[in-house]
Formats: sequence, structure tokens, C-alpha cells
Amino acid sequence: MPQRNSGKQALKPVMCLRPPNDIMFQESFWDELAEAGINEIALQWLCLLDDPANHDGETGNIYPQLEDSHPRGLASIGNKRLNRVPTAAFNPTPEFYENLSWSPPTMPAHLASQSQRLSSALEMGRSKGFTIYAVDDKGYFLLGGFGSGKLDLNRRAPSFTDPSMPAMTVARARDTAKHFPQVTGLLLDGPDFKWEIKPGHRDDLWVEEIDTTENRTFASQNGMNFQKILDGREYFKDFLHEFTLDYARRFSKNAHGALASHEWWRQHPQFSTWYQFKQAAIEWSVSTSYNGVKKHLPHMQVGNSSRLPFAEPLTGHNSVRKQRYIDFHQPKQYWWSGGVAGFRGTVVNWVNTLNDWNDELDLEQAANLFGSMFNYPMPKNYPVSNYSQEATDEWFTTSVRDQTAKMISNSGGQEHYIPWVGLEHFGSNWLTPSELDRLLGEMQSQGATRYCYFIYNSMKPEIWNVIQKYSRA
Repeated sequence: MPQRNSGKQALKPVMCLRPPNDIMFQESFWDELAEAGINEIALQWLCLLDDPANHDGETGNIYPQLEDSHPRGLASIGNKRLNRVPTAAFNPTPEFYENLSWSPPTMPAHLASQSQRLSSALEMGRSKGFTIYAVDDKGYFLLGGFGSGKLDLNRRAPSFTDPSMPAMTVARARDTAKHFPQVTGLLLDGPDFKWEIKPGHRDDLWVEEIDTTENRTFASQNGMNFQKILDGREYFKDFLHEFTLDYARRFSKNAHGALASHEWWRQHPQFSTWYQFKQAAIEWSVSTSYNGVKKHLPHMQVGNSSRLPFAEPLTGHNSVRKQRYIDFHQPKQYWWSGGVAGFRGTVVNWVNTLNDWNDELDLEQAANLFGSMFNYPMPKNYPVSNYSQEATDEWFTTSVRDQTAKMISNSGGQEHYIPWVGLEHFGSNWLTPSELDRLLGEMQSQGATRYCYFIYNSMKPEIWNVIQKYSRA
């Protein structure tokens, strides 16, 4: 039996699941979660899996994905990974998509029984008191799989400022609720503008395509000079190349926390238009999706994710403003290193790049500058050069404590705070069970009661024990 945190409030996960769906067909799966005090799940990819032989030219993906090594999940499909193509879990309702420029996906007729079986499994969960969420991964409702992770980029690229995107999200949410009424919550994962500065990185903010027809139209409609948007982004690169040792010290003293401050960005003569464009684009996208869903499905609870507080101005989010048009906030407690979207890795990339771009700075001085720029405290006994190694306790009581407190405050209190917690992404260094334990402990100490765990499928026994330690408290 896992250890309990006696005398403290429970901290329970909304357990995120990926296909194959077979594990949900087992009543013992729901009972295992319920026995641990867990009563919420999130369907990251609400889709069915089909044999590639039924899809001309599609090679499919391996399921469970290679990092999804939960022994129970693999056993549910006979302990053998399968090559499958993700498809829609239901046929579209035509009237929901009138006047939309994106075509809704269709479900192969021979998968009707699989769809019904999934519905029955979700009904089993509902009968046991579970709340069930669906996840819209940055507008991937647009493709056929509703979260399959595949986008038909040959037709056109998705854009935060394309009115078709939130319109399609609303239509897919309505259709999902019609075919799977067990789903009563929607998690909007993003969108975000990029935040990395490492040249060529997947999330390099200068690699991101920003000069698009949709963005120019949106800027014009909001009275923004698009050239100033482009100039602001380019000037930011010049700005980050200008740090002599003396300037770094003066900036740290006189503009401490500037890059994490919405007010600093809003007032900066070179950056303000770029900043305002990102803020307006994200706010329009999320609020339009939220208001559209609520118009048709007022009972549907809607959350929205964002990156760590220090990165909000860069990514276009403003959680304090977002309190007006979202039911709960899902900032990402993604602290892994060495991969995509993990914030130990992001800090390493920023510090190394600042060091490379400014000849007078060494790594320690670049780290100090980063901490000052973003009002991001870092303990001396856990330097950035050690971020691929096990974190010290002091790191949790400085960096993690600081960002968690800001998350909760920006969300409007613990009751509106359901962060994503994850251990890895795309070949990164995984958080260890001890690091997860200390992360959850810090969140619990600040009054958090829920989080969305990414993901059940990759959970090993030692991780499950940590989760139960808090969910049973």
C-alpha cells in the first residue's frame, strides 16, 4: 500500500489517457483509479484506431506509443504493440459545420461497433462517478482524428488568428457532446506563441511563421501596424545580443523581472506592438472558443493551458485577464530537461544562448541574467549545468515554489488551478519518482487539490505509488 500524506488535503490527478481505448473497457481500470481516490479522466486523443490496410497510402502509428510503457495498458491489447491509423470516433452532424471552411472527419463504417464500445466504457466510468474531459490539442480538432496529433498541412496551415479554428473547435465540441454525452469538460491545450531562443529549436520564436495572411488580417482589424510586429520580434534578437557585463548588471538592478512583466512589454517602444499582437491573438482565440462552447453547451467546463508564468508574455498568454473567459487554468508544470517544452531544458537553452551571444558573459553570469530578466529565483547548489541531474531540495523551494505560487495567484486561487504535470516529452530526460514526489508536495503545500497528469499510459509502478500518496491523503 502506498504511503499516505496523513493530515493534508488530497491532491488528485485528472488522469490523462491515450489510445488504444481497450484499457477503459475493463471495469477493474475504473475501480483501480476510484480506489486511489481518483474520479476524473481526460481523453487526450478521442479517436479510434483502424488497420492501415483499410486506408490507402497511410502507414499508421505504433500504439501504444513507444514511451507509453504502462504494463496494464499493453496487457489490455494482448501485450503486443499494434500499427494503426487514428480515425474519427463518430460521424459528423452536418448542421454543426454549416459555412465552415474545414471539412469534418468521417468514421469508417466498420468501426461503428468500436465507437459504441467506447461509449459504453465511458458510461461505465460515469456510472462510477467519474468526470470525463476531452482534450483539444491546439486546434487539432481540425483534422479527422480529433486530437490524433496529425494535421493536414498540405491544404493549409492552422493559424491562431483564423476564424475557422475556434469555429471548428466549437463544432467538434458540440458533436462530441452529442455522440459521447459522458464528456462534460473540454481542455484547450494552448495555443501558444514560441518562447525558445536557441537557434533552430522546434520552439525557436524566430523560426515560427508569423508573417501570414491570417495574422496580417487580424492585425489590421485590430489597428496594428504589422511591420512594427515584425520589427519588434527582430529587435528582440538584437536586444539579447547587447549584454556586456556592465549592462547585464545594470539591467538586473534596474529592470529586474522585466521579461516576465506584462507592463514592461506593453510600454516598451520597440516591443509593444509585437507583444500586443500576441496577447490579442491568444485572447481572441481562447475566448472565442470558450464563448462558443458555452453558448451551445453551458454545462461544459472549459480549461486552458499556458506555459510557466515567467514565459507568459512571450507566449501571448495573460492568465489574470484569462480569468474572465475560462473556467479553470492549466499552466504546465513541465520541469523535464533535454527535450521539447520542458522548462529545465528551456532555462538551459536560454542561458547557453545568452552566453554564446554575449562575449563578456560566462555561463554563471548568463544564468544570473536570466534569473533577473524573468524574476526567476535559482538556488546556487543546483546550477544550470546540473539540470540534467536529479534536482536538489532547494530547487523545489525556490524555482518550483516561485512559479507555482505565481500560477495559483494568476489563476485566481486554488479552485481554478488544475495544472498539467508531466514527466517527459519527445526523448527528454524524465523526472524521477523523487522529483515528482517533491513537485506534488510543493503543490499540495500551496493548497492545490487537482492537477492533470500526463499520462497514465507511461506510468510505472513507482510513479503510481507517488501519485497515490497524494490522491489518498
